[in-house]
Amino acid sequence: LKCPRERERTAQTLDPMASPTAHGGDSPHLVQPALCGNESTDDSEDNDEENIYRETRSERKPTASTAIPGAASFELTDHSGEETEDSGEGSSSEDSAVGAGGVSKKGIFSRSQRGACFGFGAQYFAVGLIYGGLPATLYGFFLGYLNVPGYVYSTATVICYLPWSFKFFFGLINDTMPIRGLRRKPYMVIGWSLCAFMLVAISQTSLPPPYWCIDSATGEYVKTKIDSVGIKHVADPCHPDTAKEGGRFAMLMMLAALGYVIADVAADGLTTEYAKAEPMETRGSTQTTAYLTRTIGQACSVLFVGLCMNGKQYNGSFSWSLSYSTVCGVFAIPAALMVPISAWFVVEPGASESRKNQSLGEYLEMCWELLKS
Repeated sequence: LKCPRERERTAQTLDPMASPTAHGGDSPHLVQPALCGNESTDDSEDNDEENIYRETRSERKPTASTAIPGAASFELTDHSGEETEDSGEGSSSEDSAVGAGGVSKKGIFSRSQRGACFGFGAQYFAVGLIYGGLPATLYGFFLGYLNVPGYVYSTATVICYLPWSFKFFFGLINDTMPIRGLRRKPYMVIGWSLCAFMLVAISQTSLPPPYWCIDSATGEYVKTKIDSVGIKHVADPCHPDTAKEGGRFAMLMMLAALGYVIADVAADGLTTEYAKAEPMETRGSTQTTAYLTRTIGQACSVLFVGLCMNGKQYNGSFSWSLSYSTVCGVFAIPAALMVPISAWFVVEPGASESRKNQSLGEYLEMCWELLKS
C-alpha cells in the first residue's frame, strides 16, 4: 500500500500536465514530494514505545503474588501464627518469591521455612527410631531372656506391626475430624504422647528373673547338663514361669507402636500437602527426603540395639549390655521430645485453607470411586 504522497507522485509522473510548474515557467517541472515524512516519523515513534514496553515487562521481577502451578492453597506460618518471611539481606529472589497461599517457591526446604523443615524432618526421624528399634529388641528379650516358645515370639512380632494395618482408618480420622481446625498437628501430639507414655511404662515395669540359670563364671545361660554317664540333656530352668510373661510386654509394645503409627499417618498427610506446593523442577523431593530421613533413623536405632543390647542374657556375645527396660527408656526420650516439637515447629494449613471439610460419607464415597478406578 502506498501513502498519499507516493500516489500523487505516481500520478504526476504519468500526467505531466497535471503537475505544477516551477517559478511560473512553461515547462512542467515534476515536483519531488517528500516520502511520507510524517507517517515514517509516527511509525518509528510507535516502534520505540513498543520496544520500551517490552523491555519494561522483561525487567519485571517476581512479586509476592507469583503463583506456582499446582501449588496448594495454604500458608506456612511459624508457631506464633504470623506469616514466615525470609528477612535476611542476602536472600535470593527465588526465596523471596512465594506461591499460592504463601508457600515458598522452594517448598518446605527453603531458607525461610527452617523451623517447619526441622519439625517435618524430626517426625520421620523419630518414627524411624521407634519403628526400627522397638522390634529389634524382640529377639534378644523374648527368645533369650524370657525364652518364650517360637509361636509366641512370632505372635509378638506380628502384634508389634499390627497398628500399621489400620493406617487407612487413622487417615480417615485425620481427614474428616479436624481438631481446632487442624488435621495433622493434634494427631501428631496425641500419637507421640501415647508412644512416650507406653515406652516409659515399659521401662518402669519390673522384669521377671531370666528363664535359665546363669553360670556365675561365664555369665552365660546354663541350657544343658551332662548326666553321670556323659549324656547331654536339657537343663532345668531356674524360673519356668518367666516364659509366660511375654504377652504382657507384647501388648505394651503394641500400644507404643500404635502411638507412633498415629503420628506417622498424620506426617504422611502433611507430606502430601507439602508435595503439592513443590515447583515442577523439584517435584518429588519432599517424599524422597521424608523416607530417607526415616530410613536413617531406623538404621541408627537398629545399630543402637545391636551394640547396647548384645549381652549374653539377650543371646548376644558381649560381656556387658543394657537391659530391655533401659533400652525402652532411651527410646522414650525422642518420643517425648516429639510432643513439643510437633506442637511448636510443625506447620500445616488450616482445614478451611487447604480444602473444605469433608463428611465421613463424602470421604468414603471418594474412596470407593478411587477403588473402582
